[in-house]
Amino acid sequence: MAKLNILPVPTFARLGVNYAERDITAFGRKDIAVPDGAEQHIIQNISSDSETNVAVGSGAKLKLVQVFDGRTRCAAILRTVLADNAEFELIQLYLGGDTVSEAVTELNGYKAAFTADIGYNIGNGGGLDLNIVSVHHGRRSTSDITAGGVLRENAVKTFKGTIDFKTGAAGAVGNEKEDVILMSGDVCNKTVPVILCAEEDVVGNHGATIGRIDESHIFYMKSRGIPEEKIYELITRSKLARVIGKIGDEQEEKRICSALGWGDELE
Repeated sequence: MAKLNILPVPTFARLGVNYAERDITAFGRKDIAVPDGAEQHIIQNISSDSETNVAVGSGAKLKLVQVFDGRTRCAAILRTVLADNAEFELIQLYLGGDTVSEAVTELNGYKAAFTADIGYNIGNGGGLDLNIVSVHHGRRSTSDITAGGVLRENAVKTFKGTIDFKTGAAGAVGNEKEDVILMSGDVCNKTVPVILCAEEDVVGNHGATIGRIDESHIFYMKSRGIPEEKIYELITRSKLARVIGKIGDEQEEKRICSALGWGDELE
C-alpha cells in the first residue's frame, strides 16, 4: 500500500489525517509546459489513477480544470512549478466516488500567483481525501484556496490545506477557506488547515465553516410548497454551480450539469 497526501506536520495518529493509503500499480502521466508569456486553458476528465506535472513559465497563465468522475475509485497527483509573474488557476470538481487527490504548487517566482476553486458532492458511502499545498518561495507570491461542497449518505471527507512560507518569500500572502454542508448525521468531515512560516514578512489566513442546513430555512421552504428532497437538491446545486460556472467551456459545463441530473444548464 502506498502512502499519499502526507501531512507536512503530522498530528495525532488517532485522528486519521496524516496520510491516505491506496494500492496503486501505476499512474497515467501527463506533462504540461506553458512557455514564457503564453496562455493555456486545459480540461482533464479523470477516472483512473493519474499524475500531472505542470511548469508555468515567466509571465505565462494556465487555467487547469480537473473533473473527477463520480463512479470510480482513483488517486491523482498534481505537481506545479510557477516562474516569475506566472499565474495558475486550478478548478477541481469531485462528483462522488472514492478519491485521493493531492495538488502541490511551488510558487518559485517573484509575484507568482496560484488560485484554486474546489467543489465536491460526496454521498452514497463515497470518500474524498484532498490535500492542497501551496509552497511560497518567491517574493510577493500569492495563493488563494477556496473549497466547499456537500456531504451526505455516509460520506467521508478529509480536506488538508497547507500554506508553507519558505525563507525568502518576503511579502507573500496566502489564504485558504472551506465551507462544508452536512446533509445528514451519518457523514464524517475532517478539515485540517495548516500554515507554516519560516519568513516574517508574510500574511497567512485560514478559516472554515462547517454545519447543517438551518432547520428554520427548511421549514420556511417547505411552507412554500418545496419538497424536502428538492430543498437538498437546490442547496447542492448552489454549492457546485459557483465552481462549474468558472470552467469557461460551455460544452463541459453542460456535460457536468447533465451528469448531475440538472439537465444541461446551470440556471
